[in-house]
Amino acid sequence: MNPLEKENRSLKRTLHVLISKAERNRDVLHTFQEIELRLLSCGNLADLLDMILISLREYFQLDAVNLVLFDPEHAARDLIGEYKPPSGAASLEFTETYAHLRQLYPGKPRTHLGIPSHDTRAFAFPGKPRIMSCALLPLVRQNVIIGSLHLGSNDASRYNKHVATDYINHLSSIVSVCIENCINQETLRRLSIVDMLTKVNNRRAFDQELVREISRSGRNNQPLSCLFVDLDHFKQINDSHGHQTGDRVLSRVAQSIKQKLRQTDFIARYGGEEFAVLLPGCDHDRALAVAESIRQHICGTSFFSEDGVAIPVTLSIGISTCPPQSHDNASLERCARRIVACADKGVYMAKESGRDQVIFVPLSGVEASPEAPEPRSFPLSL
Repeated sequence: MNPLEKENRSLKRTLHVLISKAERNRDVLHTFQEIELRLLSCGNLADLLDMILISLREYFQLDAVNLVLFDPEHAARDLIGEYKPPSGAASLEFTETYAHLRQLYPGKPRTHLGIPSHDTRAFAFPGKPRIMSCALLPLVRQNVIIGSLHLGSNDASRYNKHVATDYINHLSSIVSVCIENCINQETLRRLSIVDMLTKVNNRRAFDQELVREISRSGRNNQPLSCLFVDLDHFKQINDSHGHQTGDRVLSRVAQSIKQKLRQTDFIARYGGEEFAVLLPGCDHDRALAVAESIRQHICGTSFFSEDGVAIPVTLSIGISTCPPQSHDNASLERCARRIVACADKGVYMAKESGRDQVIFVPLSGVEASPEAPEPRSFPLSL
């Protein structure tokens, strides 16, 4: 073989290697672009967490993914509510101590690749002693570390200091932005539907949920019950013990009612000292049992003023039940107004009958009105 042929073959091999590398880079870039689009399209924090903890592990064929979020005021934990992270190779943790993250990234936060030390492995991949190489990605916003994303492999050669970090650094930036955006969006959404004093839903959220539940009731052929719960003599509590004590009583009553409900039930502060509760799948008898259980629980709970004075708290509760039936848009609105009006009338009747009791009013008990009743305070003479 002459020198020209040898050089030609060498050039072909070199060209083949370069083409293979270019194709791999193209595939990697395509994968990262797809991941980036999916991350940016996540509409809520729970979906984003699933994307990070489940999809990233599948995309990159990782043996472990761990996300740690700096959450000193439990803001993120409050937003995700009932979210449960996947078990096994992925985990989600929160830290209230900034020093923990600073220990991972001393000096300027930057991606770390390589074999983790014993202490790093214990923090970044708890319960996973087989992780032999990792990529630790600082999640930074406004020059502050808001969390850390850990990608782990059982292959010691998977991540090392010779691996290019351009794509990984970009992924870190995208994840940081998405986490911040989702937390901000969920916080704004919560502010629009949650009563800040009692930490339950507000009336706006109740009005929306009521229509949805009536529609779902018809589709599932199940009844829907509505409770209106009003604190007795609440004005007297405010006048005698102050509004701060009154606020504490309201908040505690709301949380006590919530604890007596199922996850599928819905509670909202309807206005003033009145709460509304939706009980999907509960007929008249079951709704009466739930209401009576709530009344007895509050009646037997000890409330105290800031001075330690005992405060008796009782409830008047009205109930109405919507039987399962199909609705068009017009009848849906009429049914929503009627079930609210009937439950509200039940509260009024309970007040007139001496308070601290439960009264059921069937849908035939009132005429459908063009508007739902406004929240109101009852005079002490009732």
